[in-house]
Amino acid sequence: MGRQGRKDIVILNKILKEISDINRYVATMTSDIFYTDDRTQKAVAMSLINIGELSKAFSAEFIANDKTVPWKDIQSMRNIAAHDYESFDMQIVWKTIQDDLPVLREVMEASQRRCK
Repeated sequence: MGRQGRKDIVILNKILKEISDINRYVATMTSDIFYTDDRTQKAVAMSLINIGELSKAFSAEFIANDKTVPWKDIQSMRNIAAHDYESFDMQIVWKTIQDDLPVLREVMEASQRRCK
């Protein structure tokens, strides 16, 4: 495995850690509690920023291997969280946590297994 392949694995592991962190932050929450808990919202936003930023560092080969991941959407969410936090829609964030992060986690874990 080349240098870039090893870098991709490091990025994968970091993204999986951020997803685990988000899951831990909201593990006992309902959406109603999340919508009123600004501390958790900010923690989740920071992890989403990190995921978006990390996703920019993957090699072109890695990105090309899985076209099912909406990389542009991930990076767009990062930009909104980082630069326009006041317009960050927590209902969309909650939906992302519930619907999109489990799928991203599965894809990242599958990629991780392929890279070993």
